[in-house]
Amino acid sequence: MPTATKETTVQELIQELQNFPSDAPVSLKDGLGETFSVAGFEAGSDSVTIIISEYGDDYDDDESSGGQ
Repeated sequence: MPTATKETTVQELIQELQNFPSDAPVSLKDGLGETFSVAGFEAGSDSVTIIISEYGDDYDDDESSGGQ
């Protein structure tokens, strides 16, 4: 079963999430029901990439800038 793809802007994402508690954990779920955790962020020249890892797996911060 194909999964719909939607790109959004950072502003749209923040707007959608503003009613959630600021310390609420965020995870991503794909069309097959697999859950992933947000491991970090990577800034591009005209985009932001969210780096994910499989839910429950340890993530090595050395592999990513982690948004810093």
